[in-house]
Order: sequence, then C-alpha cells, then structure tokens
Amino acid sequence: MAKKKFKAAEYIEAVKAYIIKKYGEVPTEWEAIILMLGDNLELYKDIVDTIKQTGIYDKSTGKKNELLSTLKDLQASIMRQIQHIGLSPYAVSKIKIGEDDSTDDYINMLTGDDDK
Repeated sequence: MAKKKFKAAEYIEAVKAYIIKKYGEVPTEWEAIILMLGDNLELYKDIVDTIKQTGIYDKSTGKKNELLSTLKDLQASIMRQIQHIGLSPYAVSKIKIGEDDSTDDYINMLTGDDDK
C-alpha cells in the first residue's frame, strides 16, 4: 500500500475542523497562528524534499547541507505553534477533562449567592 503524501492544506483544514468541534468556532486571534502553521508545514515539506534530492552533505565541499539548521529551527517553530493551539499530545495532557469547574460555586459562596 502506498504511503499517503502529507498535504499541509488538508492538515490545516482538519485543525480548523477540530477547533470548531471543540470551541464552536475558530477564534479570530487564532487565525494568524493557524496560517503560519500552514506556511511552516509547506516550507518544512519543501526543505525535506530538497535535502532528499541534494543530500545531507555537499558532495563538492563535504560540509553539511545548510538547510539542516533551517529544518531544525522550523521543526521547533512548528512544535511551538502546535502546542499553542493545543494540538500536541503534551498540550492535550495538560487539559483536565471531566473535572468540574468550581469557579462559579466559589464566586457564589463569596458573594453569598449559594442558592443559585
């Protein structure tokens, strides 16, 4: 079975669908980070393809391909963006699912509105 090629646009659409399912909409303040994530994923794919074509080392100089450091920086940026919008397993593990939010109860207790 052939491996399915990664497409950044499809991933970004899945991210948006996930966010809409979770929050009801994509908050406006998230649009820029989602756009940058898509751009960085496209760039990442291009760099990986170029490194595969040209190799890790320059055949004439024997030096490492300069794109390797760019790739490393881009990987770090992508991981931060994924974590910022709660898409990584680590970010999801920090969300306390099923815990009751007692903020309203606490505020009601402080204001004397316990019976609400």
